[in-house]
Amino acid sequence: MDSKNMRIFLQNKLWRDKAVDLMEQNHGSKINWRCLNDQEFDQEIRVKLLEEMEEVIAAKTRQELVGEIADLYEVLGALGTLHNISQEEILAEKVRKHNERGGFEGRRFVSTAEHPVGSFGEKYCLAAPDKYPEV
Repeated sequence: MDSKNMRIFLQNKLWRDKAVDLMEQNHGSKINWRCLNDQEFDQEIRVKLLEEMEEVIAAKTRQELVGEIADLYEVLGALGTLHNISQEEILAEKVRKHNERGGFEGRRFVSTAEHPVGSFGEKYCLAAPDKYPEV
């Protein structure tokens, strides 16, 4: 296709490997890409993680939610692989945390927490005042 008949759109984001080939082979697109080094990939896969989390939040139907959670798993797997973290290690930590702190089955939504001065809870909240403002 003549370049005069092409429109260029800025992407500046991580794409799935096969998506590049599919767009070129099936849709006549010209995709300009480069391979990232480990540091760049670590940064971009974390950006992709945020993008996928936003898409999970925005999902309207059960099927959309299934697809977006699947994408989230894919990104988490890539981040784990980059840092040599196995799925078994992640699942073992999930079980450990669940056994220690529980899960979300009780649906407990906390509006405020009152912590004694000098306690772990107070120090935890004071370390992140934007996240846990004092009222």
